[in-house]
Amino acid sequence: MPGRRVFVGFGLCATLVLALAPRAQAITVDKARTAVEAILMQSGITATESDARTVDGDGVVLTYDGVYLDLRGYSTDRALTMDGVTVTVRDTDQTDQIDLDVKLPERARMEAEATSDQRDLTMRNAGGYLRWDTARNIPVTFDGFADFLIGDEPVTRKHWMMNGLMIQWLPELARIAWQGAEWTGPNREKMGAVKSASFTLYPGENGETHLDYAHDGLWLPSLFQPRTMRVKSSSTGLPWREAKPIIEKGFHDILTGTAPRFARRQIGDALWQKAAQNGAPVKVEEFYVESRGLEALGSGEFMAQAAARYGFTGDFDFKLLGQDKLVDLLGTPDSPTLLGALLPFAVNGLAVGRPGPQGTTEYDGQLLPDGRIVVNGLTVYRTADGS
Repeated sequence: MPGRRVFVGFGLCATLVLALAPRAQAITVDKARTAVEAILMQSGITATESDARTVDGDGVVLTYDGVYLDLRGYSTDRALTMDGVTVTVRDTDQTDQIDLDVKLPERARMEAEATSDQRDLTMRNAGGYLRWDTARNIPVTFDGFADFLIGDEPVTRKHWMMNGLMIQWLPELARIAWQGAEWTGPNREKMGAVKSASFTLYPGENGETHLDYAHDGLWLPSLFQPRTMRVKSSSTGLPWREAKPIIEKGFHDILTGTAPRFARRQIGDALWQKAAQNGAPVKVEEFYVESRGLEALGSGEFMAQAAARYGFTGDFDFKLLGQDKLVDLLGTPDSPTLLGALLPFAVNGLAVGRPGPQGTTEYDGQLLPDGRIVVNGLTVYRTADGS
C-alpha cells in the first residue's frame, strides 16, 4: 500500500503539472496577420497578402505576392522582388512568442537600373524557421537554409551559386555556412570556387566570445592558393554579452537586405571597437593554412588599438612545411625571382626562418604599432613612409 500511495502521488503531481503548464493555443488569422505585418514593417519589406487560411487546426498559412525589399550596401540601388512567399504561423507554449515557417519561391529577381546589376535568382528549397518575440519585436532563434542558390546576370552571363546554405541564430550561437560555391566573370569565366566554408561565433565557458572560421577547397586565379584554412580565436576582453547585440544586428541586417560583405564589415568594425575599448587581447589559438604542398600551423595574440597603423599590434608564431617550394617561387634575398623582386618583404621573411621539428621551418613575428613586421628579429616589412 505505501508503494501504491507513492505511485499515485507522483501520478497526481504529474497530472497537475501538465494541467497547469502553459500550452500552445490555436492562433487566429488576425493575430497571425498582425504579427507578420509587424515583422515586415520592421524589416523594411512591403508585400501584398493574397491568401490566408488555417491549417492543421492550430496554424495559419499566409501567402504574399509583390514582395519588395530594398537592398543596401551595394554600389548601386537594387531591390529584391518575388511572388508566392508562404508563412505558416503557430503559437508556442512561451508567452509572447510565435513560430514562423517561411517558404520562398523558386524564382525571384534582383532589380536594378543597370542591366549588369540585375540578377535572375533561382532558389531551391529555400526558407527558414523563425521564433519571434511579439512583445519586444525581436527574433529569438532563426534557422535559414537553401539547398541551391544561383544568381544569373542575363546579358554578360556572370553568375554566382552555392549549395547547402545555412544561417543560424541561437541564443548561444551564430553561424553561416555553405558548400559548393562558385562565382564567375563575363561569359562564365571562372573567378573563384570553394567546396565548403563556415563562420561561427559562440560564448566560451567564462563568457568570452569565440570566433571560428574554416574553408576547404578554395580556388582562385592566382599563384597563392590557400585551399584549406582554419582559424580558432577568442577574446576575454570581448564578453559574449557585449558581442551578442552586435552580432544579432549584423545577422538581422543580412536577412533584411544588407549586402553580406558590407554587413560582415560592419560586424567586424563594431567588434573591433569593443575590443579596443576593453583593452584585452584577441587570442588566435590556432591558424592552419594549406596551399599547393605548403602547410603552416601557428598561433598569436593581438591587441586592438586605435593608434596602431593596421588596427592591431601583437605577436605570432608558426611552423612552415614546404619552405623549399616557396624559395623556388620567390628566390632568396641575394637572388630573387621576378615575383620575389615584387615581394621583397616575403623573400626576406622567408629567409630568416630557423630549422624546426619534422622538416618544418619556424618563425616568430611581431606586428608593431607603426606597421612594421619583425620576423625572427629582422624587420621584413615597413610602410611606404619608412616607419
